[in-house]
Amino acid sequence: MSARVSPKTSARRRWRPGLGGVILAVLVLVLCLPFAGLTLFRFYANQLVQQTEESLLMQAAVLTATYEELYRFAADLPPPDLPAGEIRTYRPLFPAVTVNPQTILGPRPDGRPATEPVQEPYREIAPYLSHIAVAAQEQTLAGYRFLDRFGTVIAGSAETGAYLGHVQEVALALNGDTVSVPRRRIRSTAEPLIYRTSQGTRVRIFVAMPVMVGEDIVGVVYLNRTPNHIFRFLYTERLNLFSALVFVLLSTGLIGYLFWRFVSRPIKSLAARTETFGASDARWKPLDHYGTREIETLAQSFGTMANRLQDQQTMLKTYTAHVSHEMKSPLTAIKGAVELLQDTTMPPDAQAKFLHNIARDADRMEHLLARMREYSAVGQLASDGTSDLASVMDNVAAHFPTLDIAATGAPRTVPLSAEALSIVLRHLIENAESHGATEVRLTPTRTGFTLRDNGSGISPGNRDRVFEPFFTSRRTEGGTGMGLSIVRSVLAQADGEITLEDTASGTTFRIRFPG
Repeated sequence: MSARVSPKTSARRRWRPGLGGVILAVLVLVLCLPFAGLTLFRFYANQLVQQTEESLLMQAAVLTATYEELYRFAADLPPPDLPAGEIRTYRPLFPAVTVNPQTILGPRPDGRPATEPVQEPYREIAPYLSHIAVAAQEQTLAGYRFLDRFGTVIAGSAETGAYLGHVQEVALALNGDTVSVPRRRIRSTAEPLIYRTSQGTRVRIFVAMPVMVGEDIVGVVYLNRTPNHIFRFLYTERLNLFSALVFVLLSTGLIGYLFWRFVSRPIKSLAARTETFGASDARWKPLDHYGTREIETLAQSFGTMANRLQDQQTMLKTYTAHVSHEMKSPLTAIKGAVELLQDTTMPPDAQAKFLHNIARDADRMEHLLARMREYSAVGQLASDGTSDLASVMDNVAAHFPTLDIAATGAPRTVPLSAEALSIVLRHLIENAESHGATEVRLTPTRTGFTLRDNGSGISPGNRDRVFEPFFTSRRTEGGTGMGLSIVRSVLAQADGEITLEDTASGTTFRIRFPG
């Protein structure tokens, strides 16, 4: 039943992936999702940079206030006067550093020798600020520098006495701006390969904040620190990450199994069954595993179609054999009669007899071919639609004026089109007429209807064969044996069936429909 594809047609066929390839691609994508999350490293590294900047800003704010208080105390300045109930203005600082190649500055310039000596009161407060810087650095790992109003480092964790006023962020802070900048970090050793995926490990964040006493800038708090890198965070979460990896692998395996069990294997089984079906006259067998309801419905629909095609193929073989047999007899008779008629010495009475035989055999062949055309057209009838039994019965009865045909009982609608129902009734009534019936009664039932006649009936020996194609007990009278076969085929289009009922006299056929 499988069709051959010519090489020319096969060459033009567009490439399409197999179901297994599609499933494999889906699984690869599922596995790639966690690794795609690694591309978020840069985003997370930027978050770490801003967290570092925010921490430095907060420290700078506290150290600036400390610097201011120490300066006021050393310079004998009064504390700022804050009247009770005065509404204070808040100026929060938010991190704004973004780490990308365009915003990262070069390494910080080295300090220069100071051009101005450190003056009072800076010399007095320098030891206190240095003590604070050293103590804080032990916990924060940040670098602290306290500068005077000229840009000279007066205290801190390093570079005491150096001049940094030429550094960009320091110069801006000496003009009253709070500045945060990322600068490229200079490492004393080679950068580990794994760190190269994190931009934050290559920079150092610098924050410069001016120290204000009233409206005057008296100094700068200058802080710096390297951001924390993401791999420290990943290391601390290594157990959770391992659990997540195991979960992803198990989930991917489960997804693959579900695809294979409920989609791939049933479809491959269906394709294999289709390839082997038709090699013999065996009926379609259900699959061992359907997987899903949709595939089960598809397989059942395909099985129904395949069995119907198998039935048609079997019927075609049977019909071909019967037609060959049915046509052979009249053709042989016609050929023999023609040869005899070619004898010019045949008496007129004999010629008339042979011409009558030729006409009779030709009528039988024409009747047989008409029945076959009608049967072949059954498959083209609309299988859907409904019709009223009584109205169709009235139209069919007009073709049999010698019979008493009537419908009894309540009106009934059947799941057949008017054309299909007319074919069924016409053949059944024609069958009744050929068996000597004078009346036909049609009675609706809950599932269909019955058709009863008062003819001679069907002999017990022929009851089991009446629906066989080409079986007839009236072959000498021109019967083809196809009428009831056509009726059964028409009803099969609507999943209906016809049976011969046991009756004391006449013939009764019962037609049933599902539901």
